[in-house]
Amino acid sequence: MASPQFLHLLDQLHKNTKSKNLAWQPARYAPAIGAFCLALGEGVIRIISKNDDDWMMSASYCAQLLTRNGDLVDEIEASQLYGDDYFTLLRDVFHSARGAAYQLDRLIDGMQDDLESGRSRELPPEQEEMTHDLPF
Repeated sequence: MASPQFLHLLDQLHKNTKSKNLAWQPARYAPAIGAFCLALGEGVIRIISKNDDDWMMSASYCAQLLTRNGDLVDEIEASQLYGDDYFTLLRDVFHSARGAAYQLDRLIDGMQDDLESGRSRELPPEQEEMTHDLPF
């Protein structure tokens, strides 16, 4: 179980409407899996979606408190499947972090402008999916 101080910080992130404007960034180590980081004071919060399938009842999230050097200080994990008390809190913080990291409001506004003007754009080149050849 996470410390009361870390839970309070996560609760403040959840309740604070200004948190949508915080500088969340995709995690460098694995942006494709859904991990976002935020530096505050002398620490870093990393929020991870281990599975974001709410409709399958298998969603789970993990929040970690790290030092600026990347040392793990505290963490909490919650799963929808097990009805964890902090599931909704972590899910909402994750979704807020993802929206802020990718500037969701600005992204949608630009798309809405193009839609209203009847304009479309050329698709970006597709990125190659990483494939891993298993040695066995």
